[in-house]
Amino acid sequence: MRVRAAVVLSIVSIASGAGAVACFDLFHSTHDILTACEIDARAPGCAPIDLCADSHAEARQRAEHACAWLGACETPLGLNAFGSCMFQALMAYDCAANPNHGLRGKAAGLWGCLAGVKSCGDVGGCVFPQGEVLCGGHGGYTACGTPATLSSATAENVDVRIECEDGGTAHGENCALWGQTCLAGPSGGAACSAIDAGVCAQGSVCDDNDTAIRCGADGGSLVIDCASFGTQHCSGFPVVHAPSWVACVAESDAGDAATCFPDASAACVDGVSVSCPSGVLETLDCNALLGSMDACSPGPLVPPFEWTGACGVAPAECDADSCDASVLTGCGRGAAFSVDCEEAGLGACSLVTTDEGSLVRAACAPHPH
Repeated sequence: MRVRAAVVLSIVSIASGAGAVACFDLFHSTHDILTACEIDARAPGCAPIDLCADSHAEARQRAEHACAWLGACETPLGLNAFGSCMFQALMAYDCAANPNHGLRGKAAGLWGCLAGVKSCGDVGGCVFPQGEVLCGGHGGYTACGTPATLSSATAENVDVRIECEDGGTAHGENCALWGQTCLAGPSGGAACSAIDAGVCAQGSVCDDNDTAIRCGADGGSLVIDCASFGTQHCSGFPVVHAPSWVACVAESDAGDAATCFPDASAACVDGVSVSCPSGVLETLDCNALLGSMDACSPGPLVPPFEWTGACGVAPAECDADSCDASVLTGCGRGAAFSVDCEEAGLGACSLVTTDEGSLVRAACAPHPH
């Protein structure tokens, strides 16, 4: 993990440093089915993936490319929408802004894949890592990925939320990009296993050998795959065996200087969220991630394990996606993110109906006109 920024507080000073990690080419040629390491960097024999850009500007450029192509080729389904995608992509590529929860595992492999896409075929290979999913039946619907080949029990796009239109091709939202998975609804439909603050404020637990956080009425729904972030580990706080909350454990190269008494709230220092939900002092540069000078709001983290909770622009500077000629503007956490579709190598910006007709989002066309 390369920590490239330091926030100096009265209680501690964290020095920036650099750790040796093995890199893989972010701009590799993608293909229809990814390798085991690209699907999940936790697989045996896989080297850690270094997603870190060299500057905020380079990280934003990389994020704009990945998110513009994702929305164009797979539609702005769910968090594929440009604004929400940009926040997640910058969390992946801007390691100076996000030094303590660097992406790992499936999420790292997928963001590495999207950084180098040059065609919709490339994008499809990233989103559907085990092969294309075909639509069945009639009418529009959403569902979780199904086996790509019935002959292989492991060939499943289990993390992918798909949307099918009558007689159309499946479009996908790979929930693993957000550290989640796909959950089928009890009465049909599907959603990424996003955090529900009302449900998850109490009763969340570490599961899957302490690599994931699950919560919900039955305590069984994955909300964060901790294996995709930081130390890839979940624990309870402030006391492990009788926790008041659980959290993905942050990483730091500052040793004992980074330890702090666990607290499920965040302070803001010059637009940087400073918190200690997992007993490690962690920072998140909300201003850099959201491109605003007032993007950090102090207070309780709700749920306590949502370390990004302080990042948001209030009052919101953007509340609806829009197109202005070839420029797409998408909203995410109250911030406005823009990209020129033509400069991204894509077609004109237009408003697209998605999520079974319930949402309208801006997206670039898959191919220039």
